[in-house]
Amino acid sequence: MPDMTVADALRLAIDAPRDVAESHKMPSGIDLDEATSELHASAAAVLDESLEQLRGHE
Repeated sequence: MPDMTVADALRLAIDAPRDVAESHKMPSGIDLDEATSELHASAAAVLDESLEQLRGHE
């Protein structure tokens, strides 16, 4: 397994809800309404902000 930093793990965690928000579908294929897609986009944004705050502290 390749070495993974906290930043790498957070980037993967950010990509998952961002993909859901952009596609309006859960990974299982279930369609999402606009409000739920926006919730996933907001979650990705909060995680992305946390990642930016982490930079330089690793």
